[in-house]
Amino acid sequence: MKSLLTLILIAAFALSTMAQQRIDGSFAFQTNPAKKYSIYVPSGYNAANPHKLMLGLHPFNTTRWNAISWCDTLIDFAEENNLILICPDGGVDGKVDDAIDTAFTSAILDSMNTWYNIDNDKVYAMGFSWGARTTYTYGLNNVNKFGGFLPIGAAITNTTEVTVPLQQNSYNKAFYIIHGTSDSPTVRLYPVRDSLIAKGAIVNTNLLSGVGHTIDFANRNDILKTGFNWIDSVNCYQLALSVKEAPITSNSVNVYPNPQTQGGALNLSFPIRKNDIEVDVYLFSLEGKKVLNVKKTLKRGTANISLNTTEVSVGTYILTARVKGERALINKKVSIE
Repeated sequence: MKSLLTLILIAAFALSTMAQQRIDGSFAFQTNPAKKYSIYVPSGYNAANPHKLMLGLHPFNTTRWNAISWCDTLIDFAEENNLILICPDGGVDGKVDDAIDTAFTSAILDSMNTWYNIDNDKVYAMGFSWGARTTYTYGLNNVNKFGGFLPIGAAITNTTEVTVPLQQNSYNKAFYIIHGTSDSPTVRLYPVRDSLIAKGAIVNTNLLSGVGHTIDFANRNDILKTGFNWIDSVNCYQLALSVKEAPITSNSVNVYPNPQTQGGALNLSFPIRKNDIEVDVYLFSLEGKKVLNVKKTLKRGTANISLNTTEVSVGTYILTARVKGERALINKKVSIE
């Protein structure tokens, strides 16, 4: 397993130094010895600069769709919009929202921070059909990971599949919903749209005249581009506000020492602008397994949090810090030696 992961990391590092690349890879995850994914890196990628990322969730139809075919479908869109694209595979049953698949999606998103220079404030999610359904359910259950959502022809009935996440997490989040007039919009579009709006989401809708349940509609890439530009602009506006209003800003978090000797304290320090801020700090393996978790309620001033690495094996990890109700402050690769 260690040698397989090393090969994956070497291949990914090689890709991260070059632009316009495509990789179809896999690694052992939970009960699957080779969980698959597909990546596209646009020609505009520069490893020196943080980059926007799109999570692409494929439809449920095993005769046509998997990570590879969905990545193929979205490559031109990703290239035109200068997006790194990551498409996890739904496995033999074709569904991208099984428990193993959602866990894998989280693991692969964390791994992308190791393999590429990702702007974690500008990570987005999109999908068609079952993938759009999962854009809602996975996206809103992991809302702090994403700056906006682009569901296309979601295969849902009313709000049954997404009621709880919508009620809890959609406030102030950007959604650009694409749907066809011939794809049962009275049950697949309007109830979810109205529920999102009622819960305080920022919503735009493109109802395509005469279009049924398909991703092969006319001017697809132009329509997707319009949708992406809209959620990105909303997110950028929200980020501009958050710089002024957020209790902590991501560029103010200091992690030290890095690398750290096994058994030593791995420290974080950052200024806090408000009282009673709840912060969760996690250490994840490169496969997405939680190794450590420290939860703190902090006061105004300079906060210092230490992670005891005595029980942490030598290796490379992803350090993630989150403020309750906000996106990640930091996703940073750290080493224990």
